[in-house]
Amino acid sequence: MASVLVDTSVWVDYFRKGESQAALLLDLLIKEKTVVLCGIVELELLQGMRPAEKEPLQELLTALPFIETERSDFQRAGKLLGELRSKGVQIPVTDGIIASLCGRHGLSLLTLDKHFEHVPDIKKLKATLK
Repeated sequence: MASVLVDTSVWVDYFRKGESQAALLLDLLIKEKTVVLCGIVELELLQGMRPAEKEPLQELLTALPFIETERSDFQRAGKLLGELRSKGVQIPVTDGIIASLCGRHGLSLLTLDKHFEHVPDIKKLKATLK
């Protein structure tokens, strides 16, 4: 399986509930070593973590392959966000950068966030197990 960028929404579900389809799929992807991390997701997780989650979360995040954000990612995200806005759709800037990273690296995205439904040409994984 190709590498998968996991959005903050799935990580939160994974750490808080742990038994949803998305959490079970994430657990499988971690075991298969296909999960990658980006700065935006790491930032969102670290700023929102509870004290009891701090150590296990940091250990896991440190172990994951990390993809860097480049200037071209911001440019691609700006273009995407502008195109969506012209169609009356606004999504967070952070989601635009995540979409850009997926495009540049050919990553699939595992997310529970409905904003990504508006993003064309992004490979989204369904949170279902076979």
